[in-house]
Amino acid sequence: MRSTGIVRRMDELGRVVIPKELRRTLKIREGEELEVLTSDENELILRKYSAVEELADFKADYVRSIYTTTGLTALITDNDRVLAVSGKNPPARSGDPMGANADELLNLRKCFTVGEKELGKLFKQPRENLSGVCAPIVNGGSVLGSVMVFGAPLSESLAQKTAETAADFISKRI
Repeated sequence: MRSTGIVRRMDELGRVVIPKELRRTLKIREGEELEVLTSDENELILRKYSAVEELADFKADYVRSIYTTTGLTALITDNDRVLAVSGKNPPARSGDPMGANADELLNLRKCFTVGEKELGKLFKQPRENLSGVCAPIVNGGSVLGSVMVFGAPLSESLAQKTAETAADFISKRI
């Protein structure tokens, strides 16, 4: 870990303010959930909580199943990074960060077609110029991530239904 040089005092209710600069840098929004962890060295660690990431036991299997049954490349993301990928020539790899403008598209809360312009918003450095669809994972009114499906030739209706089905299933598992 690295020091930020910022020191904050805890109030009588046990609250500590996270500076605005850090919230902006880490993309922590008001109302967002944070996970509280401790280390063996008695350190207190705050980490952005990702309900989608908690589904680790099946997300890799899910994208693998989409690829195996449809031949379409599939990705599952949370709001910050790609969590699982399966298929040929994906636009991003597992662990890659999401683009700075991904929220702009995902917060539309509806399935959309992904072209060259959208790839540039969704991923910091897309690896391929592909077309596909993206279905946001929405739970309790909040966008938690997305399911994306790419392929050539792309049957847009098949890709859209596949992505929407996966996003709906994942939102119900959270």
